[in-house]
Amino acid sequence: MLKLLIADDEADTSNAIRRTIPWKEHDILLCSEASNGKEAIEIIEDEHPDIALLDVRMPLLDGLGVVKYIHDKQLNIRMIILSGYDEFSYAQTALKYGVSDYLLKPCRMEDILNSINMCKKLYLQDLEHQNLLRGFAQSFFEDIGEPVPDLPAFTDAQYLQFETQKKRLLEFIGSGDSQKSQELLQDIFQSIEAYPRTKNIIINHFLSLMLDVMKLCKDCSLTIPSELHTLIDYKQMACFTTLKDLEKTADTAISQITESIRVKSEKSVSIRAAVDYIHQHYSETIDLNVLARHIHITPAYLSLIFKVQTGINFLDYLTQYRIEQACRLLKETDLKNYEIAYETGFRDEKYFSTVFKKATGVTPSKYRKIYS
Repeated sequence: MLKLLIADDEADTSNAIRRTIPWKEHDILLCSEASNGKEAIEIIEDEHPDIALLDVRMPLLDGLGVVKYIHDKQLNIRMIILSGYDEFSYAQTALKYGVSDYLLKPCRMEDILNSINMCKKLYLQDLEHQNLLRGFAQSFFEDIGEPVPDLPAFTDAQYLQFETQKKRLLEFIGSGDSQKSQELLQDIFQSIEAYPRTKNIIINHFLSLMLDVMKLCKDCSLTIPSELHTLIDYKQMACFTTLKDLEKTADTAISQITESIRVKSEKSVSIRAAVDYIHQHYSETIDLNVLARHIHITPAYLSLIFKVQTGINFLDYLTQYRIEQACRLLKETDLKNYEIAYETGFRDEKYFSTVFKKATGVTPSKYRKIYS
């Protein structure tokens, strides 16, 4: 059961969140209640929550201050921001510090629960990933008769470099770009070689990467190449005598996966179905999960092939289409701005105006004067 911290200085909001949702049914244990950022940090230190639902505007220390604290301390806590202020700077800062979701008040309890369930899923995936990684390392060292060292701590620079490389490699694989995948894999092995050459460091780097590649295969419904099975089998890994041999096997596996994704994305009809759904339901609440369920593929795979086949990501496409429809309504109807916002899927007029001006260069009212 995961622990949830709710931090909000509005007692009515906090109480509603606590009482409306049957948390135990969702395997969530509520921590003590925090009404300001300072209390939130004290509860984090004492009760070690796994998920934190944080209001932006709180006394003593705001929600972003708590987010920064969690980020700087490198605590394994999934974070969700609640904000009554639709300002892009808040969202930018939140994303910079690794916030999982950003909800605009007033929001439905269903949205809060969906966001927390998403965080729960991500948290458990991370935990499984870490356990698998530690388990592989344990088995490897026991098999070769060496004492089992702790998995090494990365320096900030090393960790950031490797995580950035890994993320980019997965993007290249997912987009079907074999050349860039191969080039980046070479860079990753050069980075590994630059670190102290103890086996546990190599395993920590390499298995983390290979487990994510396996997950990508699963998300894309691909057959896992035999070479990839070799790369997560500690007994077979022990047979590699040089990093060059390891790199060659990894390159073969990743090339097969990349090519499979490229061929599959070219033949896919899923994006046509996704685009049709957006065009028919743009006025409703749509996210990647909703869309993926509708066309019966995983959200991760949908995200990958959507950008490959349309040239932009799902959220940008949805926003662009909504703005196009808002322009049409401004020119052809007498609906008020807040009505047009609602009709095109924006639940907040101020946010609609901000996005509209960013896309067109003018406010909705000015656009109407120019084109009506």
